[in-house]
Amino acid sequence: MRKFFVMMAMSLCATFAAHAAPREFFSGYIGIVPPNKEDQAKTYFDRPEVRKLLAALENGGVLETAAANMLAGTDTQLADLERLHLVRDDKGTVRLGFPYFTASDIALIHAVADKYLPALIAAYKARAADLDTILARYPVASVDRRRLAFVVLAGFSLNWDALDLLTEKKYRQPMLVQGPGWQYGFWASEDVPGYSYKGYYWGSSFPADSYNLTPPLDLTFSSFGDPYADPRMNFPDLFALPPDQMTPAVKAAATTLGLHDDNSFGLGLQNVVGLTRARDFGAILLAMRAGAQTKDKLCAAVPEEDANDCDGELGLLAAAGYAKMSDDGNWTLLVPVLDTSDKPMLNSALALSRSVITGWLTKSYTPMRRELFRLTAVRQGIPYPAMYSQIWHELFGRATHDLLAEGLIEDPRAANAVWPGSIPAVWRTALYHHAWQ
Repeated sequence: MRKFFVMMAMSLCATFAAHAAPREFFSGYIGIVPPNKEDQAKTYFDRPEVRKLLAALENGGVLETAAANMLAGTDTQLADLERLHLVRDDKGTVRLGFPYFTASDIALIHAVADKYLPALIAAYKARAADLDTILARYPVASVDRRRLAFVVLAGFSLNWDALDLLTEKKYRQPMLVQGPGWQYGFWASEDVPGYSYKGYYWGSSFPADSYNLTPPLDLTFSSFGDPYADPRMNFPDLFALPPDQMTPAVKAAATTLGLHDDNSFGLGLQNVVGLTRARDFGAILLAMRAGAQTKDKLCAAVPEEDANDCDGELGLLAAAGYAKMSDDGNWTLLVPVLDTSDKPMLNSALALSRSVITGWLTKSYTPMRRELFRLTAVRQGIPYPAMYSQIWHELFGRATHDLLAEGLIEDPRAANAVWPGSIPAVWRTALYHHAWQ
């Protein structure tokens, strides 16, 4: 699912040079990725000839004729690299065209983060009691408060709302590749040996906005996790995940429910739980959020034509850690499910967090920019605001790691974690909208 509904996706691949250690790069997208691989920048970035050209561009521009010669005899045309903004033409000279970070660049960002991020964490710690008071208004006691804090801070605020804030302030201005129904920014950063992104909670996904069922589903399924939480045993991934990629418990529950083919978005999914069941799961979870505990009351929320699936759907919710059934047969909710009545609570929490981020940016953005002027792509003419989406992900990913260490949010990799490396949430789509760029 995150292939098509993505805010932050990462993959790691290697470039090999003769008599040299391989250069490994993380790469990913910000925005909505098109289904056609010919429109996906990563399709080209993964090709050896393109990596060779980009490596040459690290040291400065290359004449267009020389760049074309480097691609001669391969499947790659220079025009495709320009179309997808991997390179750009500068009066006959080819230059880097997208946010591209070498290992030295990333090490510099990490050093700058070491210097400036402690002030952001300290500001959150100073407001921790205020945030807890706000989150205490969420009426479902069975949902752990730190789990809710994780969703609000690592999911909504530091990720989506902060990106919107950065765009509003012109700190961030992505360079987007656009097409019918999709737009995205592509980035790549070289792996720094010995540096792990485990515990950097910067990845999110959900089917919403232009991607939705017919008639539209006023409910969003999402998960927030680190780059190593893949495949995720959360929705929306579980709607489309093949059974051989599921954990044994989830696979058993999904098989008991029954798998089928699903072509809701023209994706041709086979033998899956199916996106069409999102309505049933949403109805059950919202009923649970409203206080329903017995199977009869929960199943009464499911459309009559799907009533026979309710037992199986409850079983999958239990296996996936969304809910649990006690010995007396009653059900309790375990993950944040936000209904319309939760809007004041969510807005207050986001306002508090935005004030913390704004105060920190006011003091830190400009001096950090001065210290990052040596980034390779910036020296090659890519505007710093175009680089800032990924710079911010490095910063806020590290911030989620540090907030966790301070005990302010739940640890998705705790020993008893149901979904190692990620935490899910469900909400009425009208409660929150992100610009997705």
